Amino acid sequence: MPIRAVVDTSSLFSPRLRRDLQQAAQLDACTVIWSPWIVAELNRVLAWDWMRKHGDAPASENECSRAAKIMMEWLVPSFEIVDPKPPYPPAWDHLADRWDHPIWAAAKVGRAQYIISENTRHFPPMDTDGRHVYEKIRYLTGDAFLRLLTGEIE
Repeated sequence: MPIRAVVDTSSLFSPRLRRDLQQAAQLDACTVIWSPWIVAELNRVLAWDWMRKHGDAPASENECSRAAKIMMEWLVPSFEIVDPKPPYPPAWDHLADRWDHPIWAAAKVGRAQYIISENTRHFPPMDTDGRHVYEKIRYLTGDAFLRLLTGEIE
């Protein structure tokens, strides 16, 4: 089965990681999965970042809108979308952020082996091998996942 990974907003916020993950998907090194939840959060976070950097004048809003549409045109052809609905599948007992439950649900519905996130404090507890795994879904940062794709790490 090809490598399937849900990519959380925190990894897509970085232009470099967003580009590298999109290129990996285009090269069929992996299937990148996202959901309407992730798309909405990414648009919101990037719009807030844009407004902080460029002000909130109408011209900036138009530029922000244009940039968001270009990003979506760039990512949509490369990513697979799943749309889990509540009630979400159960997660580990101490899921640190309830807003990460839709990410977990996307991984389950999307048959992912990985969840890619920079929010390491929200990963499940480590297993005996020192990996953050829950129900056979491993959590990695974006850079660690890219290293996994190139064989640098297991």
